[in-house]
Amino acid sequence: MLIYVGYFVAYTLPLLAPEQSRLYWLFLVKYSIEAACFVLLSHMLLRPVLKADNITTLKRWSVFILLLLIAAILQTIVSYFLSSIEVLKDTDMSKVTVVTDKSDTPLQMNFSTSFMLVALMTSFSVMYLVWGACYIAWQSRQARKALQQQMQQAQLQQLTNQLSPHFLFNAFNSIRALIFEDQHKAADTVTRLSELFRFHLQAHLQPESTLAQEWQLAEQYLAIEQVRLEQRLQFSCDIDISLWQYKLPTLSLLTLVENAVKHGIAPNIAPGKLCISAKATGKGWQLSVTNTTAGATQQACTATGLSNLRQRLQLMYAGKAVLQLQQAENHFNAQLEFGHV
Repeated sequence: MLIYVGYFVAYTLPLLAPEQSRLYWLFLVKYSIEAACFVLLSHMLLRPVLKADNITTLKRWSVFILLLLIAAILQTIVSYFLSSIEVLKDTDMSKVTVVTDKSDTPLQMNFSTSFMLVALMTSFSVMYLVWGACYIAWQSRQARKALQQQMQQAQLQQLTNQLSPHFLFNAFNSIRALIFEDQHKAADTVTRLSELFRFHLQAHLQPESTLAQEWQLAEQYLAIEQVRLEQRLQFSCDIDISLWQYKLPTLSLLTLVENAVKHGIAPNIAPGKLCISAKATGKGWQLSVTNTTAGATQQACTATGLSNLRQRLQLMYAGKAVLQLQQAENHFNAQLEFGHV
């Protein structure tokens, strides 16, 4: 409405003499009413067509052009009607006088009614067309944003789904090894696995989980692995109590713990230690998983889980959360740093 009023006021001002100050207000009132009509027609006639997705492009544009002409005609009728009513009759452009530079004598403009109607209809058609183009551009931008969000959610879901078979493979290998060693332990491990998957399936329904939920999953996994590795796996947990409800990507802690056990502790005969810690920092908080490495790991590492986690961090937090890895002589550290609370 402001653009509409500003455009026509700027268009009319040069045609008015300084002593015609009363006309300034009359034109302002008239253009304000026309602007309201313009907005009403745009949203009632044109916007539903531009938003429709169930018609072909050709039909969509044909209907749009037809409705654009109808809107321009209706707008012209409204403008002509406003100029004909008693209060605003002085805004009739055929009776407006202008002052020329060459003479102090006012020049009476004699525009025919047909000329004025054609000029108004042309102006209104152009304005509706410009409005339509702007609306299409805005709607396209909104559609692209919505599509990007949908693709992001689909990608996050896909990345989360990739972790399930990866975990299952490791868990069933652990149970398979126990079947030949201790059937009772194998049965108990299956029970733990079912409990683990109860938490896993609940967490799987959302892209983010609390740190408390993540620890429950990791604890069940470590209990299963400890049955297989026995004294070779010792773990501890030191998590600030104030951080239990903080959010992080689902299965992220389990990914770090799996990586530590599979590639750091399980390949070595000597006992290994795994430490999970979380603490608040000045900019947010951090989660750290550290494991000992008694020797070079012979088992092939695809780094699928860590790469997956990095992608999810980028998609969900756009640089506000990072995964840092540090390899030392006798230990490996994976640290998640979150710049949010």
